Amino acid sequence: MNDLETLLDRFAPLSPVPLCPEIRAFTARSLVEIWEAAERHTGCTLPAPFWAFPWPAGTALARTVLDRPELVRGRRVVDVGCGGGVASLACAKAGGRVVANDTDPLALEVTRLAATLQGLDVETLWADLTREAPPGEHADVWLCGDLAYDRSTAPLERTLLRAAAGRGATVLVADAERTYFEAAGLELLAEHTLPVVSELEGVATRTARVYRVPAGVQSL
Repeated sequence: MNDLETLLDRFAPLSPVPLCPEIRAFTARSLVEIWEAAERHTGCTLPAPFWAFPWPAGTALARTVLDRPELVRGRRVVDVGCGGGVASLACAKAGGRVVANDTDPLALEVTRLAATLQGLDVETLWADLTREAPPGEHADVWLCGDLAYDRSTAPLERTLLRAAAGRGATVLVADAERTYFEAAGLELLAEHTLPVVSELEGVATRTARVYRVPAGVQSL
């Protein structure tokens, strides 16, 4: 067991994902506890460890893929902003060839470890795909959960995903009642109300909806 695995085993053990008992993800008991432990582990100041929780949008995406594996089976998948990798793990479980992408290198380490411990094949990519030419631009499937969480990044994510849809890729987005999301013109695939960590969300539950983005759509 390496140092990261030991840390996670103590503060964020590998646990079944809500709605998705077929897969497990590292899940913290406390935001402050895992944050402090991660900073001790790396020896530096870190952004909030969002990779330590199964976020509702990612969980809803995971459930959709597990229920409809034909969406990803045998196809090249890019999971933008993968966090702890819940959607990436589900895609790998469903037979997709998965690239888990994030700008937080620790999120990618956690995703890679979760995949390895479950015998799943997930490639990781550290990059801001909204600002760099994405090496996976010809992927068959693009996923993004909670793309409208932040005012400054939401427009860039919309541009990235609209471009993918325009090239003919399957684009699946999930939103859990975030401020900057607009569902007009999108095809609703699934809806789930999930318990969430009130320490993070300020509420006890959120409703997460999964949509398919048609080619040429102007909103997200």
